[in-house]
Amino acid sequence: MDEISIDEFHKVDLRVGKVIECEKVEKSRNLLKIIVDLGDQKKQIISSISNYYSPDEMLGKELIVINNLAPAKFMGLESQGMLLAVEDEKGVSLLKPDRDIAPGTKAH
Repeated sequence: MDEISIDEFHKVDLRVGKVIECEKVEKSRNLLKIIVDLGDQKKQIISSISNYYSPDEMLGKELIVINNLAPAKFMGLESQGMLLAVEDEKGVSLLKPDRDIAPGTKAH
């Protein structure tokens, strides 16, 4: 894996996003359409995590979001960011703050 400089890392806008809406994407195998509140804005994120999380489980979660990722399309739906997660032999685990924190708070 290539190393990046601290200046490159600082270009990534990591924010706390609170899931306020979530639904399975019709006709997809594992996509969820997630609306996150980022404090001053709301963004739609399409994520391939429905094999690990149901829409009901996602509601209210505070997660770490890449806020300045270029938009991408999945099954015709625009994804305006990315949720951070890790995966091992047990599956996917979303990264989240260890205490309640306001949506939109910038990660350091």
